[in-house]
Amino acid sequence: GDIMSNGDSVTDYRVLSIQSHVVSGYVGNKSVVFPLQVLGLDVDAINSVQFSTHTGYEHWSGQVLDSKDLNVLFDNLAKNDLHKRYTHILTGYAAKASFLETIAQVVATVKSVNPGAIYRMN
Repeated sequence: GDIMSNGDSVTDYRVLSIQSHVVSGYVGNKSVVFPLQVLGLDVDAINSVQFSTHTGYEHWSGQVLDSKDLNVLFDNLAKNDLHKRYTHILTGYAAKASFLETIAQVVATVKSVNPGAIYRMN
């Protein structure tokens, strides 16, 4: 389904996007956040990694967000009740299986307060 398939106005949507970020190029959050904002959606982005380029290049480097870091970020969003506003969750590149397990916890937490939240993997 389409991200806007339930008939609501796009201004009713708030997206949590947990994906990669690259300095050069357009993948992950760098390719998703702006287009969704142009469509009128609110987007909160957590960068799973920050790399110079995508890993298909011969030379690349950068930082990887670990599960603990994701938990700290999301826990503080939740302490401010922001997790209750998410209608959509998008995820992409994750460097480690443990990060995917934490993403599953994030999705479960959002769905526990908003069962209609839509989850999509890119």
